[in-house]
Amino acid sequence: MEGKWNALGFAWKWEPAISTWNYAPDTGKSWPREFFGAIPYQVGNSIGDIRVAWEPSRLQQLVSLALLARHEKVHAGKAIELLEAMLSSWVEANPPLTGIHYISSMECALRLIAACHAIDLVRKNLMTPQRTWTNLLRLVGSHAPLIAQRLSLYSSAGNHTVAEGCGLIYAGTLFSEFPEATEWKIVGMRILIQEAERQVLPDGGGIEQALGYHHFITDLLGLVRALLDHHGECVPAAITDAVQKGGGFLQAFLGSRRALPQIGDYDNGYALSAHLRFDWGRGEEQRVSSTTFPNAGYSIISRHSPVPFRLTFDHGSLGMPPCFAHGHADALSIIFEYGDQEVLIDSGTYTYSGDAAWRSYFRGTQAHNTVVVDHIDQAVQETAFMWSKPFRVQLIRKNMDPGGAFVLVASHDGYKERLGVTHWRGVAFYPNCGWLVWDCLSGTGSHSLELNWHLAIEPIRRMAGYAVQTDWGALHFRIDGGATALLKGETSSMSGWRSRTYGVKEPISTLRTIFTGALPHEFVTEIRLENSSVSLPIAAAISSFRGVIHEATTN
Repeated sequence: MEGKWNALGFAWKWEPAISTWNYAPDTGKSWPREFFGAIPYQVGNSIGDIRVAWEPSRLQQLVSLALLARHEKVHAGKAIELLEAMLSSWVEANPPLTGIHYISSMECALRLIAACHAIDLVRKNLMTPQRTWTNLLRLVGSHAPLIAQRLSLYSSAGNHTVAEGCGLIYAGTLFSEFPEATEWKIVGMRILIQEAERQVLPDGGGIEQALGYHHFITDLLGLVRALLDHHGECVPAAITDAVQKGGGFLQAFLGSRRALPQIGDYDNGYALSAHLRFDWGRGEEQRVSSTTFPNAGYSIISRHSPVPFRLTFDHGSLGMPPCFAHGHADALSIIFEYGDQEVLIDSGTYTYSGDAAWRSYFRGTQAHNTVVVDHIDQAVQETAFMWSKPFRVQLIRKNMDPGGAFVLVASHDGYKERLGVTHWRGVAFYPNCGWLVWDCLSGTGSHSLELNWHLAIEPIRRMAGYAVQTDWGALHFRIDGGATALLKGETSSMSGWRSRTYGVKEPISTLRTIFTGALPHEFVTEIRLENSSVSLPIAAAISSFRGVIHEATTN
């Protein structure tokens, strides 16, 4: 109610002054107010990270204020007054085609959608209705034509394209008085049908290999489905199918958690509001289950009782070609939760156009729970949003052995062409014992190998490894195959960091095991329930894993 709103990881406060909307929360500087096409905003600009400055101008805080007004009558008057004042000041401060907020068509689309929902939620209680409706029309009239002219197509088609298609459908459906409304809607529907079929894979996963963005486009498609339903219009089957499949996929990762794990790029963006949660339905609650999404390339081994856990094995591609912009070099990476606590984590994203070195670190292989060979990534970073030499990943084996263990084996070829090295990883869960992760690096010659485990919980050194204490009991880590060191918040070599929120990073503990020598070489990681009286069948498991490789390389 004081106009304060987080601009991702930075503080921001609305003031009536025009300069509020040009303020760079991450640096304290101001972006220029000139023709949007003349503003340098890419990496290396002198003002700041443009994504941070864009966040308040998505106007999604207006939706939050409208929700507050609807559900907290005592605050309704002040919330609506603030909502109308913020919208008015944004329109006055940002004349058409002037300033940073017209650079991105997607930002225009998200702003248009948020403003429409916010005003609709409180339409009966507006204090200055003529001024507010006029401002909304000015916003739609300046945004929709620009979106239609500057669509993200061809190599840049991704979540931006979905948002832009949604924005055009909103404008064409809700503002039919505009002469171009029919054309906006036709273009938006054509784009959305095409992208729903392309970006949501047959198993429900996302083509960009970034869970946050998959959440983002699934919710956007759900908004359009609800909009068309509300207006009694036919919803294209491609959109309905994508929402159902995408929602089922996301629910499998979410389980009983409040948030999705971070895999691939994520900038803490929402389709409509951080204070709304779409209902994707609940997954089946089985005691132990193993679910594989073959198109997206993920397998989840989970249990809901008595102590819940979830292990996610990433055997997916780098992302959406040809740029693979939001993908990370995380082939064969693992995320693990025990009880309701994170144990092994994805490090996150941190920045897009800020410090280039940190952008490179967080999307690189070293920031993920997998193996680095000769200090290089599994693919080549060309720019902040472009990769070359993408890896191919293959899930080779998935089965339950006679003893009740769940077994997965996969490999990737990210180092094959450049170094002649193939990475194989086997993962097994043994009920009442724990988990085993086996890494084999095959090839010739001498290489430097580095296995990283990024921990959400501070580990304690034990005689033969490390222990992490969860609310559900201790887990014991033992890593064989090299010399293990505990790193935290290193800046000289950038190790031991995570970013929960875009723009903010924090030190974490990382277990790093290194080996230099001739291949083949193996790492073996045990994650054992500390009080378990049953030992992991390590020798038998490794023999089985080696047998899978032999079979895969000789057939």
